[in-house]
Amino acid sequence: MISTSHTAIHRKLVFRISLVGFLIALTAGFAVWQFEKEKIDQWILIKAESGFKRLNNSIRHLLNDPGNLNRLEMEKHAATILAQRDFMVTGRYVWIGIYDLKGTTVAQVPDISYEHIEQVETITGSIQPDADRRGNMGISVIKLNQIPHVQIVAPLSNERGELAAYGETIFAIAPKAIAAVETRALRLAAAAMVIVLLTTALLYPVINSLLSRVSRLSAKLFDANLAVLTVLGSAIAKRDSDTDAHNYRVTIISVKLAEELCLAADTIQRLIKGAFLHDVGKIGIEDGILHKPGRLTNEEFAVMQGHVPLGLDIVNKAEWIKEGMDIVAYHHEKYDGRGYNRGLAGKQIPEIARIFAIADVFDALTSHRPYKEPFSFEKTMDILQDGRGGHFDPDYIDAFASISRTLYDTYAGREDEALKSELDAIIKKYFYA
Repeated sequence: MISTSHTAIHRKLVFRISLVGFLIALTAGFAVWQFEKEKIDQWILIKAESGFKRLNNSIRHLLNDPGNLNRLEMEKHAATILAQRDFMVTGRYVWIGIYDLKGTTVAQVPDISYEHIEQVETITGSIQPDADRRGNMGISVIKLNQIPHVQIVAPLSNERGELAAYGETIFAIAPKAIAAVETRALRLAAAAMVIVLLTTALLYPVINSLLSRVSRLSAKLFDANLAVLTVLGSAIAKRDSDTDAHNYRVTIISVKLAEELCLAADTIQRLIKGAFLHDVGKIGIEDGILHKPGRLTNEEFAVMQGHVPLGLDIVNKAEWIKEGMDIVAYHHEKYDGRGYNRGLAGKQIPEIARIFAIADVFDALTSHRPYKEPFSFEKTMDILQDGRGGHFDPDYIDAFASISRTLYDTYAGREDEALKSELDAIIKKYFYA
């Protein structure tokens, strides 16, 4: 079914491509944001680590006698490190501590000008006596008053390269550095999003062109399927009665009843396919039986019943017309279970087969046949009412009775070209809407 117009498909395409592009842009932007933050974080850690190494280098000569560390000299050099401002763009050292190998404090130098120095002192001033003796550096990032502080605790070596003491530094990252990181990350993330969205916009015409081409091919294929359906149905109808008007009438009448019963559009699609192909199995019935003007013998009727399995075998070979299988298989079933091919009863019979059975018998009764003349409306309805609950679903017969007079006056025995035009309109309504 061609369920949407080109405009509707176009709208869906725009929406979906925009949505996918937006989601990809968000993902790319977030990834760039995270990457930039991690890159800047690493840069800050490297700066903090290099500052610690500078401390070690400045006091290395004071560590040659680990058992006799000079506190005053240590504090002097530490204060010099604190006074250096070449780190101000990134941040500043606000606290330095030096400990002997037992973890005892040798020197502690705070930057008393730092506004958060009291909070800094709550996380400093002691190390574990069994601190890492392998030369590893311990780095932690701690937030104080929403400002990241890099804490480094690591061994200090003397001029002989021996472990001689431990150092502790606190590096406060400058708010300007944090703002710069966020601004840069946001700009790069925004740039990544814009690039993705522009790429999506450039791809849209290509995708739309391919979609239009696929839509045209799909429409041609759909038209071909409908043509096969109508040609096959008409061929069988003409073999049976020299005209395809029966197929047109019975399909139209079935649809009218289905609409009266408020069936869904997809159900009516299956009804139309089945109505066209209901007697397709008669292609395998010999002419002597198919065109016999009188009543069939029991043996001949058994052969005629074989058109149902023959029809099923035909429609099952093609997926698109397979949807009409319920009518092909069950249009000769009766509500009381006395029909064929399987002897189903009541609601066991598919609804479109129960609808079609009424339309098929109505058309047969109101049309000319080799063995009879058309019946009047009154006689036709008497026969249908006699079959209520026996041959036919009683609820469906009641619904049909309310529209039967109009159907009789409009379609009984008609074989004109206008039938085809009306059927084409129905097909357009349910397959191209």
